[in-house]
Amino acid sequence: MKNNILNSLKNKFEQTKTEEKQIQQYFSTFDFASNEISESDRMFLVEKEQILIKQGKVNSDSLYQICITLLEVSDRFKNNGERKFMKWYEHIGLNKDRVSELLKRAHLYINYPEKKNLISSLPTQSVKILTKKDIELKEVQKILELGYTAVMDIKNNITNLNDDEKIKMKSFKYFDVKSIQKIQKDIKKMDSKEIFNAKKEIEIYKKLLKEAEKQLEEKEKDYDNQNNLKLLEAE
Repeated sequence: MKNNILNSLKNKFEQTKTEEKQIQQYFSTFDFASNEISESDRMFLVEKEQILIKQGKVNSDSLYQICITLLEVSDRFKNNGERKFMKWYEHIGLNKDRVSELLKRAHLYINYPEKKNLISSLPTQSVKILTKKDIELKEVQKILELGYTAVMDIKNNITNLNDDEKIKMKSFKYFDVKSIQKIQKDIKKMDSKEIFNAKKEIEIYKKLLKEAEKQLEEKEKDYDNQNNLKLLEAE
């Protein structure tokens, strides 16, 4: 028992020394020269960047630990205690949807341990896409290797995502499928000017969609952060 405690303290001490060494050796890859950053501002930014990078790693590690711990509990009650598991996670402030997302993320962590930080940064919707049953592991590996996190980037680069998943037009709440069908119908009889105008409208529409997607992802992160805080408070 005494040896275990001493070994634990020793490991913690060594970890702390390693982290301190990494902090002292931290090097920012930002191009200060071409951005005309003064030396005093450079030192200030390097210091703050270092804090943000370290804090980002802490947050990533916390999310990782939450997911893996939740998966361990889920596995323990998988066969005959699912209701008990549900009652337990509701007691600590989680709901079914949040637990489902955390468990899916846990499986990504386990299957791709070298991509932990990237997996931690994935929006909830991206996690749901990458963990669909019909998505092959090699496709998920490809997406993670490319470093994609945005929902649209992932959807556009998964080759075996079926058309129903890519565009469920009939179930759209905010988009009119008739507008798309009209463009497709009119293409054959368009002159060069009409083609130019149609493409211009599409570019504007894409920009508006991108802005809306960004706002949705920010709101999604707010909910994720709130749920994480509830979980941490329950601890």
